Amino acid sequence: MGILSPTGVRHGATEGACHEVTVLKTSGMPNISESDRAGRTRAPMQRIYHIHEAVSEGRMPNCSVLADELEVTAKTIQRDITFMRDRLKLPLEYDDQCHGYRYIGDVSTFPVFEASAEELAGLFLARQALESIKGTQLEQTMRDVFAKLTRAMEGKVNFAWSDLDRALSRKPAGATKTDLKLFGKLAEAVLHRREVEFNYRKLGSDKTEKRSIQPYHLGEVDHCWYLIGYDLERGGLRTFAFPRIRAAKVCKGTFEVPDHFNGPAYLGTSFGIWVDPERPNFKQEVRIELKGYAARLVQERRWHPSQQITPLNATSSRVEVRFEVGRLEEMVRWTLSWGSQAKVLEPKELRDQVRAEAAKIQAG
Repeated sequence: MGILSPTGVRHGATEGACHEVTVLKTSGMPNISESDRAGRTRAPMQRIYHIHEAVSEGRMPNCSVLADELEVTAKTIQRDITFMRDRLKLPLEYDDQCHGYRYIGDVSTFPVFEASAEELAGLFLARQALESIKGTQLEQTMRDVFAKLTRAMEGKVNFAWSDLDRALSRKPAGATKTDLKLFGKLAEAVLHRREVEFNYRKLGSDKTEKRSIQPYHLGEVDHCWYLIGYDLERGGLRTFAFPRIRAAKVCKGTFEVPDHFNGPAYLGTSFGIWVDPERPNFKQEVRIELKGYAARLVQERRWHPSQQITPLNATSSRVEVRFEVGRLEEMVRWTLSWGSQAKVLEPKELRDQVRAEAAKIQAG
C-alpha cells in the first residue's frame, strides 16, 4: 500500500493498486483554528503529511522552512511536530548540527487507514442521505459533522466533494421536510423511553386530536419520518407521520418497550408504512403479473423484503411478483402505477380494489 501525496502522487505503490487510497487518522489532531497567512485554514492532516514527507526524504527541515512552505506560523509547525512525536509516536529528533528534523527509527508504521474506491462511493451515498432532512437546521448540523469526519481526506485523496457532486447525484421523489425540534424531541423520547403528547391530524381529517403515546421507534419510509408507538387511549400500536404532528411535548412518565417489539420487523409487514393496528403481525400473499417494460423494471429494484420474482417466459418479459404484506391499500397504488402492464392474480380482494379504483379514475 502506498501513500497519496496532496498532489495525488503515490509513493511506493504499484500500478495495480491505483484504486486504493490512504488517509491519515484524524483523532486527536492538533488545533486547526489558526488561519494561514493567505487567510485560509490548512487541514492539519495536510501539514503533517507534508512534514512527514520532508523528513522522510532527508531534507532535514526546520520549523521556519516548513512554516514558509505551508504558509503558517512556526508555532503551528512546532505544535504539529509535537503531536507527531508525542501522539503518533514517530521517532522525530532535532539535529543541532544540521538545524533540522530527522527520523532516528523505523517509520513504516506511519498511522494510516485504507479506503477503497467502494468505500469512497459509500461515503458519497452517506452524504447524499442527508437529503432526507434537507431544508432544516438539522441538515446543516449534520453536514458540519460529516465535513469534520471527512475533512482530512481532501488533499490526501485528490478529490473534492464539489467534483463528486458534479459527477454523481440522487433525485429522491416525494421527500418531506423534517422539523429539527420535533425530530429532537421524539428521538429523545424514544431513547429515554419517555411518554409524549401531541396533536395529530389523521390523513382523512381536517382537525387535529390529542394523542398520548409511548414512543417505541422512529423510521424513515419513502423519504418521510414516522413515529411508531403505543397509543394509551386506543390501547394499541399506531404509526404517526411527522408532517401531521403538532405541539409535541415530552412527558415525565416512563415505560418499557415490550421485548417482542421490533421496529424494522413491524414496518416489514407493510408494503410502505400502513400496518393494520388490530392485526400487526398479519400477512397475506400478493401475486401480480407484469409484462413489457414493467417486467424489466421490477427486476431491477428491491421493492419489499419479501419480494420474489418468477420469470414466466424465456426472455423474462413476463414475470410474476410475490409479496407478503399486511394491508392492501399501498399495493393498490403500486399496481396502478404500472398501468396496463400489470394484472393482479391474487388475492381477489386486491383485484377488486384495483378495478374499482381504475373505474373511479376513468369516471373522473
